[in-house]
Amino acid sequence: MSTGVIILAAGSASRMKKPKMLLPFRNTNLLSHLLREVQAIRPDHSCLVTGMYHAIISDTLQQEETDMVYNEHWATGMSSSIKKGLDTLLKKDQALSDLFIVVSDQPFLDRNLLLNMKALRTESKKGIIAARYGAVTGTPVLFNKKYFSELMNLEGDTGARSILKRHTADTATVDFPAGSIDIDTPEDYEKLCAQMKNLKD
Repeated sequence: MSTGVIILAAGSASRMKKPKMLLPFRNTNLLSHLLREVQAIRPDHSCLVTGMYHAIISDTLQQEETDMVYNEHWATGMSSSIKKGLDTLLKKDQALSDLFIVVSDQPFLDRNLLLNMKALRTESKKGIIAARYGAVTGTPVLFNKKYFSELMNLEGDTGARSILKRHTADTATVDFPAGSIDIDTPEDYEKLCAQMKNLKD
């Protein structure tokens, strides 16, 4: 079984007004931390999809062990980045059997969550394994290859949520309460910093 990971980091971060994925976090930055957690599960292939902030991300992450690809259509929405990443991975490995889709603004995503999702994929035989936080079923998501064609037909900025809605019977979930914490605004980041300080104290 060959597993790939797409890390989505192409957006404009319009509410943050700067590349939020490069904000300081745990002695590095959010994106570098995420990439290290992804690499810790030893995926067969990984791909970081960039967009508006491609130049600064590529300058900042020169030492990271992942392929970086620029999505020239990033402004059309998340779907174009998913398709760009999947197309890149399939060109490297047509036998790819499973695919994680990971976003770059969930600071508490870690290797244990991803490993638990892989284990549930094997145990449950479900074609989709998704994280669950509150009433939300969402990222990170692990898709079996039978959904690759649907991923390649996505449009707009809804990501893969429409696929999850269509295939609830083939979806299993892993609890990820901290998945509700994402970084969209300066206030979100301030709350994260305060939370991290409290954990240290």
